Amino acid sequence: MVLPALFFMLPSLILAQSALDIVIKCDKVFYESSNSSIAKIKLSIGKYIIKEREMRFSGEPRIKILEYVSKDYGENKRDSRSLANMLEPISDKGIGMLTYEYDASNKDNDTWLYLPSFGKVKRMISSSEGSDESGSFFGSEFSIEDTQHRKIKDFTYKILEETIYNNRSVWIIESIPTQEKALKTKYGKIVSWVDKERFIIIKENLYDRNRNLYKQETFDDIEQIDNVWLARKITMNNLFTHRVSIMEMVAVAYNMKIPDEFLTQRSLTDFAYRERNLKEIRAYLK
Repeated sequence: MVLPALFFMLPSLILAQSALDIVIKCDKVFYESSNSSIAKIKLSIGKYIIKEREMRFSGEPRIKILEYVSKDYGENKRDSRSLANMLEPISDKGIGMLTYEYDASNKDNDTWLYLPSFGKVKRMISSSEGSDESGSFFGSEFSIEDTQHRKIKDFTYKILEETIYNNRSVWIIESIPTQEKALKTKYGKIVSWVDKERFIIIKENLYDRNRNLYKQETFDDIEQIDNVWLARKITMNNLFTHRVSIMEMVAVAYNMKIPDEFLTQRSLTDFAYRERNLKEIRAYLK
């Protein structure tokens, strides 16, 4: 009688996963699916109102179009470099942001901003060290921190609930920054809805250091491109300012060849050099 009892217990034992196990699997899906990417992004920014239970822009939103190129590095592909370059509006054309992300917990990420009107490259401080504007991703409600991949070791995790969200079976996982990370982030807590089947995040609540709900992020129009799960539309709602930013992936491609030398400060300042390289990379967009 022991063997049948164990047999029926096995499925529940296999399915029982800790919050850390789930986060590690999400991280694995993220890194193993792609080692390079290019995306053309439409960024809509503005105030919003709630009308008929729907969020709508209260006026004409500001629209920005940019290109984003990234590549993973290191033995475990846990370091990365990315370049974001503004295409529209014409008044912002050429503004660029270069970011180096490091997996090592004792090494902070580096971000540089180039403003053509000043002709200088400036190293940016993190959103926790300066004003909200200094840590903003091109003036949107997405902070620079929001656009960067989180390091597993920077948080502790707990499963709050298992439920259904948007017809998907999900875990709701709470992430609390470690004592060291807490000094470098504006977030005191993050609650994530993780898709059980695909191991991707489909919603997040971001809390400030006083544990007040600060921002809400949703991931919609999810599809698989080049074996990578992608949210074509990401919405960031700032509950304090009543401003919303919507990031739409107009075109995207993964796993193409990107020269190492392209992801350097030269691509921020040298228009001809940047365009020459982008011409080849853009051919992969879909």
